[in-house]
Amino acid sequence: MNLFRRAAAAGLALCTVLSCTACGEKTANAMQVGGSDVRAGIYLYYATSAYGEAIEVLRKGGKNFDDVVESKDYKKILAESDIDGVKADEWIQNKAAEHCETFIAIEKEFEALGLKLSGDELASAENSAKSSMSFYGEFFDKTGIGEESVKDILLNSFKQDKVWEAYYGKDGKENIQDQTLYDHFKENHIRIKYIEMPLKDGEGNLLKGDGKAEIEKMANDYLKRLAKKKGEAEKMAEFDYLIDEHNNYVTSLSEAAVTTTDENGSTITTPTTAKVTTVDEDETTTAKPVTTAPADDDDAEAETDENGETVAAAEVTTTTTTTTAATTEDPAETTTTVTYGGPGYNTANERVLAVSTSAKEEDADETETEPTYTPCEKVYNWAINPDTKYLEPELIKDDECYYVVVKLDIEDRMTDDDQWNSSAIENVRREMYYDTFLDKLDSIAKDLPVTRNASAFRRYKVLDIDYKGYQDAMMQAYSSMYGSYFGG
Repeated sequence: MNLFRRAAAAGLALCTVLSCTACGEKTANAMQVGGSDVRAGIYLYYATSAYGEAIEVLRKGGKNFDDVVESKDYKKILAESDIDGVKADEWIQNKAAEHCETFIAIEKEFEALGLKLSGDELASAENSAKSSMSFYGEFFDKTGIGEESVKDILLNSFKQDKVWEAYYGKDGKENIQDQTLYDHFKENHIRIKYIEMPLKDGEGNLLKGDGKAEIEKMANDYLKRLAKKKGEAEKMAEFDYLIDEHNNYVTSLSEAAVTTTDENGSTITTPTTAKVTTVDEDETTTAKPVTTAPADDDDAEAETDENGETVAAAEVTTTTTTTTAATTEDPAETTTTVTYGGPGYNTANERVLAVSTSAKEEDADETETEPTYTPCEKVYNWAINPDTKYLEPELIKDDECYYVVVKLDIEDRMTDDDQWNSSAIENVRREMYYDTFLDKLDSIAKDLPVTRNASAFRRYKVLDIDYKGYQDAMMQAYSSMYGSYFGG
């Protein structure tokens, strides 16, 4: 239930319901929760949502839905399936009933807390309901779901947000301390700056031997230059300069690549030579050539001059010299008085990364996806290590790239105009407490007496949900709103 409640507000404007004839008087209400009636339209919306949940549960369990073309294909698979020890249709009914129970729990808690919706929220629900009807009018007509049910579901999502704020918002009943949120963010975010040094030549071939050693020599040269700078401002100004310098070097390799075409239009790759400029410990300029060659020398094709004479491909070279600290003014020389957060301090090359809970917890929820590491797992693990010191750059070697990386104090950027703004605070609040809030709603719902309308549950056969029709209607709605993403 928790996953459904968390996503409710985002999906309500595109809701769908069970295809059936108009509800009769005996089945107008599907159930009663805590003395309050739940209209069939609301139950049927939640049944449709539960149908989608059932498909996902079965998919993760190994069921194959790749050949589904029509709703009857879904029905066939679900009719032959069990979930949590019960038939799929019973599971869907039970899940939909749970959603209805939480719907009423929110309504009652909202009222008990003396909360009110604003005029803007009421108007938003009204407009969103009309918008949903415009997208799904024909579909809703076939299902017998009216606009009032759609609007009530939308209003319920607003009420859920109000109840959340009353308990876990600033000055809420749970008395969440600002310092608790602050400490959580600080402990779960890291701040780094790095120079990315791909181990590839101008044509994208992976470097080996001397070429790879030359990149490592360049990286160590960068570390020496950084070590000579004093304080964060000087080091970071130098770091920015080195990032630009290395980006220029990578660009020079790409631009130095010479390609021609033969008489058949096939590309001929010609090896290139680029001069890699380094700065030694005394900051004197030295130039060393690095020759890049095709991935397979046997594939290198010869060119001919205007007289038809053969020109060996290896004889065609391009020389490029990168800008060096000895020939270009080093910005660190002119920004030594810059302090963090002051005028001129550059954070454009920094990255603030969230610590992945699924990466650090052995018992992480198996439904979580594998974390995406930035820029790579080795750098990530180095950065989150509590023994890694601030302002001490290090060379991290990955398979296809080297990184000169430095860890910085995240707390320096936790200001209300930067990382610790109102949006960040709300995100942390929800990250820490929203699951607890959903559990509270579940607990409230479970304490409410429930009576199902047996006639309604018999009439609305959940496996007859036109789920393919729902998907088609949703795609049309999204295509109408976001046509560019769907080729519209």
